[in-house]
Amino acid sequence: MRARCLFYAITVAALAVMQALLGASVGVLGTLVIIATAALAPLAKRNPRVSDGLFALFCVYFGTASLVVKTLAAQPVQTNLVVPETTATYLLAGFASIGVGYAASHMVRRPSRFAIRLRTITADPARLAWLAPLAFALGALFVFLQTQFRAIASNGGFEGGGFGGFGTFYPLLLLGAGLQAALVAQRPATVAPKALLAAMAIVVLALTLADNTKRTLFDFALVVLVTLLAFRVRMRWRWIVPAAIAAIVAVAFVVPAIQIVRAQPDARGLSRIAATARVIAAARFDPVGLAADADRIAAGFQLTYYDSYVYPRTWNTERFTMIQPIDQVARRLGDRGTMGLADLWRDPAETLLPGFLLRKTLVTAPDRIAWHYGFRARGSIARPVVGLVASSLAALGWVGVLVLPAITVAITFVVLDLATGRMANNAWAAFVFAATAFLAEREVSTTLSFFCRSFPFLLLVGAALLLLDRSHRARRAFGGMRISAPAGAADWR
Repeated sequence: MRARCLFYAITVAALAVMQALLGASVGVLGTLVIIATAALAPLAKRNPRVSDGLFALFCVYFGTASLVVKTLAAQPVQTNLVVPETTATYLLAGFASIGVGYAASHMVRRPSRFAIRLRTITADPARLAWLAPLAFALGALFVFLQTQFRAIASNGGFEGGGFGGFGTFYPLLLLGAGLQAALVAQRPATVAPKALLAAMAIVVLALTLADNTKRTLFDFALVVLVTLLAFRVRMRWRWIVPAAIAAIVAVAFVVPAIQIVRAQPDARGLSRIAATARVIAAARFDPVGLAADADRIAAGFQLTYYDSYVYPRTWNTERFTMIQPIDQVARRLGDRGTMGLADLWRDPAETLLPGFLLRKTLVTAPDRIAWHYGFRARGSIARPVVGLVASSLAALGWVGVLVLPAITVAITFVVLDLATGRMANNAWAAFVFAATAFLAEREVSTTLSFFCRSFPFLLLVGAALLLLDRSHRARRAFGGMRISAPAGAADWR
């Protein structure tokens, strides 16, 4: 643990030195270093909670990743920011608010009985042996249906028709993978659990290509890694090397190929798997050529490309560098003003209320923020990542930056910690963390929408696990009854 913290601290210091040599602004660089260093607090904990993991992700999204990306691009951290010093001030204040919310969440000392029971269930190899394949199979089925029936993105919007409800069951895929990883952790000498986990990885790769999204593959890798860490599995080279090779192949071939296939409107559903294979083959399995083709497509999206944090490069890294959307809002705040709180409540309202009470649209708060401040074309449903601080700034200006992140983070962390408990030897907590990791890049409104729609489903999944376990134990008890020959009475002893 000390070694992990020391390595992270040395990495941040090295990035800071390299940025200083590149001529980085003192104010912007200092802000990013402070935020990146704050991750040492959760990293130093021996038995962290879900809130600790999410706070570390906030540090990465708002600080560390910007240092890494800009250093790799050989650009000072203030490059492509129009009002860098103002942006850094908003960023530091907003992250301080996030820190207050994180500290306030520590008022929760013990998890709920619901969480304690789920920790017991998901730590039992006998239960995991049948729960993991069941959950994964159901999740894979619903993700497949989602790829076949959802609406298709087209011309800055979405085609009519389709059905997106199958996506609600997506967490089952992660649950199955996480439970299988927990089984591998507890039976390291057994080959069968590892083989099944490898088969799950192949299925996830196929679903990733069919759905034409990178998130499925990355979420699978995240839940497996977090679960293995939660069970304190000692990483061995015979595991690390194949995983590293697979990650390199995914980044070098799968990621750019997915970007290219997205520009092929005729490739849908399972046909995208063949289309992705054709794209890679057409590039003669050359990762440099694939990257160049993906860059040409990315450069065609004018606003996204020219307003990128790493322009003139076409790296698709904006969601990990939350300083950029803050600048996009801050640079036009004086001319266009704030948007108020009403816009933040529309997404949760559309989630909760039926259609006859509130007309529902495909537009979300990030779209409306992007239109209002001009970093996306009005009417284009791009759903950009705006982030917690930028959306708070758009809503109420300075008041929003100082207040909204603290409230949002405190409520989010308290609820998640109550529902999960500590992460050590806890596959349930590792699953919930992986299923909620995306909240580090979400806005106030989309976070509220998550608790209105997606989080209740996670609780239902937990309740279903409890019911399935109770039913399974009841059947085993019934099967173990002895029948008295003379009386035919059940002996329950």
